[in-house]
Amino acid sequence: MNLPFGQKGVLNLCIFVRDEKTFQTFYLTPDQQVIPTIHWKPGTSVKSGQPIGQSAPPPSGEGAVRILTASSFGLYGHADAPRLYMVIDPLCSFSVRALQSLQPYIDKGALELAIVPIAINDHENHNRSTPAAQAMLSVGQRDMVSIWRQIIAQGEAPEDMTPSDTAGAQLQLNRQKAAMINLTGTPTIAWLDKQGRAHQMTGLPDNLDSLITELGQ
Repeated sequence: MNLPFGQKGVLNLCIFVRDEKTFQTFYLTPDQQVIPTIHWKPGTSVKSGQPIGQSAPPPSGEGAVRILTASSFGLYGHADAPRLYMVIDPLCSFSVRALQSLQPYIDKGALELAIVPIAINDHENHNRSTPAAQAMLSVGQRDMVSIWRQIIAQGEAPEDMTPSDTAGAQLQLNRQKAAMINLTGTPTIAWLDKQGRAHQMTGLPDNLDSLITELGQ
């Protein structure tokens, strides 16, 4: 079944494929490339290397912001700038594009990005997402993007980097938080606007200027 994805310019179609009780989701990109993203089995719990299931309607954006505040995340940008939470798989091409798209706003101090690493693409990249996410979670909050850039350049976690003793537990925590907000793809963003209203969406909107303008603290 083909469904319009509603975020023109980010993803054109969301295609769901079913094989008995297992579902797989494919995203059709604007350049007509089909990219498999998430496998899930309804009702299953999240384990290491296992994709995230969805069994309930998504919470409000306010719920997502509150949930992600309690996750393990890195910070990138000015500390006094409005914050945008972004759940990413470090080897997800859409997550990488989102970072690139937001970079100009971060550079000019209009945005502080709170990056929540998870791993949902192991089945597509020979289990490289989990060690990459653990590598990001093994450094301080302000060093996470630097490690992510190394991962992007190399296509995997740095070979000379040993995960911290807490990285596995932090990744599991983030998986739990992602399941709680019923994450359906990466990147997923959550924020509060200037009126304190909450928002959550998968991908980035077409008009980033409008998003940045409406961000509240």
